[in-house]
Amino acid sequence: MIIPITRTHANQRSPAQSALAVMNLPGSADSGVAAQNIQAPLGSGLFPKPLLSAAARLAAGSPFASPGTQPALVMTRERAVSFTVHEDGYSTTYSSMQTTVGQALASEGVRLQDGDWVSPPANQVLSPGAHVYVSHVVPVSLVVAGEEQQVRTHGRTVGDVLAQAGVSLQGEDYVSPGASTSVRGGMAISVTTVRDLTDIGEEPIEYASIVRYDSEIASGQRVITQWGENGSYRKEYRVRMINGREVWRNLVSEKIVPPTDEVVSVGTYVRPAAVAVPAPAPAPPASVPAQPGCARTINVYATWYTAATAGGSGVTKTGTGVYRGIVAVDPRVIPLGTRMYIPGYGYGIAADTGGDIVGNHIDLGFAADDLKDWRTRWVDICVL
Repeated sequence: MIIPITRTHANQRSPAQSALAVMNLPGSADSGVAAQNIQAPLGSGLFPKPLLSAAARLAAGSPFASPGTQPALVMTRERAVSFTVHEDGYSTTYSSMQTTVGQALASEGVRLQDGDWVSPPANQVLSPGAHVYVSHVVPVSLVVAGEEQQVRTHGRTVGDVLAQAGVSLQGEDYVSPGASTSVRGGMAISVTTVRDLTDIGEEPIEYASIVRYDSEIASGQRVITQWGENGSYRKEYRVRMINGREVWRNLVSEKIVPPTDEVVSVGTYVRPAAVAVPAPAPAPPASVPAQPGCARTINVYATWYTAATAGGSGVTKTGTGVYRGIVAVDPRVIPLGTRMYIPGYGYGIAADTGGDIVGNHIDLGFAADDLKDWRTRWVDICVL
């Protein structure tokens, strides 16, 4: 049976709405009004009460099914209408008496699943000559660098699936099957990543400790005269990784930074035993400002040297040899040729210079066979 539907104005009640009000059914705007206060519409007695009830439900609610529910009333058209379905690239024309797009598709065996796309929407009334577009979601397996994921896609090609999954090919990456391959349900797509990396390795080279004996340092003393520092052996490799795993490695360059060895000086100097000398002259005082004939006193830092330790030719600045009594000075402080008296050393003459002799610094000369009994220290000397 075909049930005609008549549109009414907002302030006008249809016969079906009047019937719903008479029967006090849910959905009526007057459901709270007692039935005896409502007059049945003219002619309502000509229709069976069940039919009026169904018409009332149709007027009060939707005739179409919603998710999880069944339609209150199944409706068909008086005449079939034709429509064209464009399904995944294929077009077919059908004729149907169903009222909605979804019902018409179902009646023609077109099954819709979650994720499928339909235009116009499935709950829209099917218009005569309508074009209905259906795109079914396709499940595929996508493996990128060994990691698998399941993708449901509307893409037509493998390239579409990669774009949907946010996968972009770089450098020498490749995909199988090719990016232009058409997608089919259940297909497996594999992306192989190829990366060329630079790997730098560095290994330390430990420094050695060298011991040198020094006769100017007291016996038993150890002095670090040069600090050690480790070197390194640096190697640079070019590495190829496929799907995150190394497949080959080539040495590009290598560089060796040698270590700096540590130098430890060990003292060997032993003060000689006192030797008795006949009728020694009295030693002058350490501080000699009051000594007769002393023009002035200077506080100096006094070291000692020999021709061998100086590393030169053995000839002084004034052309003499190096022996006891020759003193190297800074001529700006003590002019060459100046005679002086050094407590604990004796008389000397300013006859030499040196690159390290600057300011109040003097260097006391000794011959190779002299007894080297001077210990470096600050002392007041008398300039004669």
